[in-house]
Amino acid sequence: MLLIILPAIWLFLVTALVLWQRRLFRKTWQEPYFYETPVLLESDDWGPGGLFHAKRLQRLLRSLSEHRDSVNRTAVLTADVVLTVPDTQAIIGSAAGIGRKHLDKDFPEIYRTMLEGMEQDHFVPQLHGLEHLHGEAFARLCREGDPRVESACRDTDWWDWETLDSPLQGHYVDGSTLPTKAVDQAKAKEIIRTATETFQRLFSQPSLSTVAPCYLWNDTIEAEWNRHAIHSIQTAGYRCNGRTETGRYVQDKCLIRTGDKNATGQVYLVRNVMYEPVDGKNTADTAYQEALQAYRQALPITISTHRYNFTRSEEQFESSLTGLNALLSRLCRHLPNIRFLSSAELGESLHYPDQPVTNHFNHKNWPKLRRINGPAKIGPFLYRLYYRHPKLTKLSYFSGLIIPGWLICQLSRRA
Repeated sequence: MLLIILPAIWLFLVTALVLWQRRLFRKTWQEPYFYETPVLLESDDWGPGGLFHAKRLQRLLRSLSEHRDSVNRTAVLTADVVLTVPDTQAIIGSAAGIGRKHLDKDFPEIYRTMLEGMEQDHFVPQLHGLEHLHGEAFARLCREGDPRVESACRDTDWWDWETLDSPLQGHYVDGSTLPTKAVDQAKAKEIIRTATETFQRLFSQPSLSTVAPCYLWNDTIEAEWNRHAIHSIQTAGYRCNGRTETGRYVQDKCLIRTGDKNATGQVYLVRNVMYEPVDGKNTADTAYQEALQAYRQALPITISTHRYNFTRSEEQFESSLTGLNALLSRLCRHLPNIRFLSSAELGESLHYPDQPVTNHFNHKNWPKLRRINGPAKIGPFLYRLYYRHPKLTKLSYFSGLIIPGWLICQLSRRA
């Protein structure tokens, strides 16, 4: 009798849930589900730096060649590239204007390493920004002798924007005072036009994707990106358009899912695995657990890691590189059907799912990404509900629906 009553109760509860949360269920079901899991390694802030940065980057790229996916492609670094840094001496020596040092002319060793990595299919550049700060505000603070930029102004070969106060690192906002002020449309056009033209000159291809420094941007910036062929926007699952007088980030899009599109048709990507070992958290072990969660949901595994993990002390570099190799090795060893991609390639696959994967920077092609369709999506669909919605998860335990849900997941995609 129990074997009849219990399924009937579960069926009633499922029907009630579907009617109650039909919009949530419909949207979640319509998201892309991947049979071949894309694995992206996205690293912010590469660009002008000390000579040792080139050597560190060379070793990082060599290590990526040791890891291969299900179609025998090696791991690839999506490097969010900063194209210039302020020329502090030129700024101080003039009454107005923004002097800049450029990646190719003033930092040729790093630039050459990037070009070699592109040819070898280990390095894919992506526009991060013309610079990793608000140029006009930085120049003004330099001339005023502001203590927040004092060390930068003393250095004739300054490039370490990662040590600036956090509000000063925003590119599309002026964070010299709080609350921040967004750049106006005319300035946005100028910045993005200069950045995209410089990017294409440096790398012989346009940047088809981007991520904003400090995750600070708005509709105006997206519209300008769109005018310059940028079709994919990397996020952390939200968008911030500024910071308050206390420095708190203001989210104007609080929930972004991979594959969501904005009003101009640009597609959003989402970072869901953090690897920031220099910060003392987000280690290879925690990153692997986050990757498993993404894999069970048939989501892309997008690993976020910043340049400073590989450009601080020699000991920190060795530890970060060892951890990254361990993480990639575990993914290759334990997760079948993974595919190494760049962010731009994933974005293109979301726009054009039937096309092969193409690296436009070296013209290499790989098979298209296979997706999951139809009833086979039920397992990863349930995993998405389980990981994303704590109230539904608690209800499933309380009602016993976790039992059939667990069985369905075990019969589908395993990790």
